[in-house]
Amino acid sequence: MAIKVLDLFAGAGGFSLGFDLSRDKDGNRVYEIVLAVDNDKYACQTLRKYFAKEYGNEDIVLEADLTLDETHRKIIEKCKDGIDIIIGGPPCQSFSLIGPRSGNGNRNQHKYRTMDKLYVEYLNLVRKLKPSFVVFENVKGILSKKDSYGRQYINIITSDFRKLGYIFDNENDDMKTDYFILNSADYGVPQTRERVFLIGNNLGIKNPYPAPKHDKSEYVTLFEAIGDLPRLKARITHTGIKNKKEKEKINLQNKKRYNGENSVNYHHDIFKKHYDSLNKKGKAFLDFIKPNGILILKYHVARGQKRDDIMLFQGMKQDMTAADVVNSKKKNIRRLRRLIKYDMSSFRDKYKKQSWRKTCSTIFAHLEKDGNRFIHPDSRQARTITVREAARIQSFPDWYPDQEGFAGPYNKIFRQIGNAVPPLLAMKIAESVHNKFTEVRNA
Repeated sequence: MAIKVLDLFAGAGGFSLGFDLSRDKDGNRVYEIVLAVDNDKYACQTLRKYFAKEYGNEDIVLEADLTLDETHRKIIEKCKDGIDIIIGGPPCQSFSLIGPRSGNGNRNQHKYRTMDKLYVEYLNLVRKLKPSFVVFENVKGILSKKDSYGRQYINIITSDFRKLGYIFDNENDDMKTDYFILNSADYGVPQTRERVFLIGNNLGIKNPYPAPKHDKSEYVTLFEAIGDLPRLKARITHTGIKNKKEKEKINLQNKKRYNGENSVNYHHDIFKKHYDSLNKKGKAFLDFIKPNGILILKYHVARGQKRDDIMLFQGMKQDMTAADVVNSKKKNIRRLRRLIKYDMSSFRDKYKKQSWRKTCSTIFAHLEKDGNRFIHPDSRQARTITVREAARIQSFPDWYPDQEGFAGPYNKIFRQIGNAVPPLLAMKIAESVHNKFTEVRNA
């Protein structure tokens, strides 16, 4: 019997997908996603595409505000036959150390105080539905965030769950806290991404700990993850260019710069050649994201860039940040300083050129604004990563959610991808929880 799942703050479905892809030894689905809830219209459209394809039922997705009583009533009604596990993580902007807490950008205090309390909506549904397990995810900043009384939010959250009968004792005896931090790279995701997880149950048993699958020497590299994708060049924007002749010159240059296409025939032969060249860990990752019969590659389009940025991208070495450029004593690197036009007193890693030989930096929602922290390693391309590359780095399969791809304009897709739990990590968590369910049912 399938384990019934409710996904709260579901976003584009990274958590749901990981659970839905979990299979038993006979290849059968072990989880059933009963309901996925979010208030972002584009994320919900993406989820509907997936569930229409896989379940034949778009109504699994509920687009609604979780702070409303009416939303809770709808969830209770749709889950009236019971829920075994609730997964999800409230929006993390107020906990993130690179968001409102950093002191950068516009700050709406009331909005973020409200976000701090969103976990209560999760808690109230746990109280009403009484699932056997809860899986809660958030950014590391939640560990240092305190309320107005100086209490740590993570302790408030676990205390509230304990009052409902949930325990956080873990089968990993080395765990000294109720929570644990998982790095996606340890589970085969080509990205250094540390997040806080809580796994609790009301069954009176020790909770599972998803054992890491890779050590640092076995991390999936950026090259292994995206090295097969077609080469692109960013088109030069007119930003800062006032001279009409100069603009015409740029237009002529852009005609020679292939920046990709929204939909293009899938490069199956090149994918296979790249796959065959990799070792076991690289092949395992490509097995997870492989096209699975789709004929079209979606969203592999380079963003336009200012001419100065393109020159900077060309000159930077792999793994180099803006701070490295500014502090370098090498003449050929020092001369790039003039191309950096922003105040270096904040975000000294505003520009970051990724490395082919390493995992990528943490993908986040800010990609909807710019990709300057995700400069492609290949200087010949001199661009930031595409939507398709970001999806790969987050371990979204090329076929997700369907042949037509994510819903919404590019900036909204970047946001969906950046906010998601990597599906490959979610699947490893799902497998560990399933093992506990199996133990209980066989006891």
